[in-house]
Amino acid sequence: MSEIASVRPRSVGWPGLNLDEHQWPDTVRFLPYWGDLYWDGIDGQRILLLGESHYRKEGMSDSLEVTRPFTRDVFRGMAEPIRHTDDGPFFKALDSALTADGKPDAQDAADAWKRVAFANLSQAFAGSQANQRPRNEELLAGGDVLVEEILPTLKPTVVLVLGQTTWRLLPHGKREEGLPPFLARDVNRLNGRRRYIERRDIWSLDYTGGSALMTWVYHPSWNIDTWQDRALALHHLIDQANGR
Repeated sequence: MSEIASVRPRSVGWPGLNLDEHQWPDTVRFLPYWGDLYWDGIDGQRILLLGESHYRKEGMSDSLEVTRPFTRDVFRGMAEPIRHTDDGPFFKALDSALTADGKPDAQDAADAWKRVAFANLSQAFAGSQANQRPRNEELLAGGDVLVEEILPTLKPTVVLVLGQTTWRLLPHGKREEGLPPFLARDVNRLNGRRRYIERRDIWSLDYTGGSALMTWVYHPSWNIDTWQDRALALHHLIDQANGR
């Protein structure tokens, strides 16, 4: 793994802010997941993984009692050193991106999840199946909630956007012309039948009280980017944030 930075945590704690006691407004229908060591971060940076939307079982309610704990319930187990053979490709891909390892040790993956946060852009269930996508309006509205409510509380310095659609419909941020883009070197080497986007620009995402650098990767479930490129995208952002 000589070309991918290893996880070297460095404490950068954020005193005085207890996320468990924070009073989230009702517009945040899905509370983000954050690990116990989120404030310590990875390589000095607080990292938010930004996905698209959640799916629900048939008949599940949209009430706050259901949605509020949903993200945390889904991802809390990732911070435990237990992995199952039936885990979906999305979760396996994120394990590899966080550890920079194609077949990560379960304990290493769990330790990495303790140091990051996860949220979805949409604040509504997309449906009950993976092929049911959220409406564009829900993603656009979720971007406002993200910037107005979630980011000022989590205060990330790095945001890795998981999916081109999520990136395209995030209505905030500006391109950082002076920063080198991330180049996904393997995306067309293994997927040569069509041309995928290799150059991923770095954008800044400002919010009340801070700013984060962000870029994107293709949705991890689609197996377009390799795990190496996803890991490199994350560490490219960390390196650029450390160089500010």
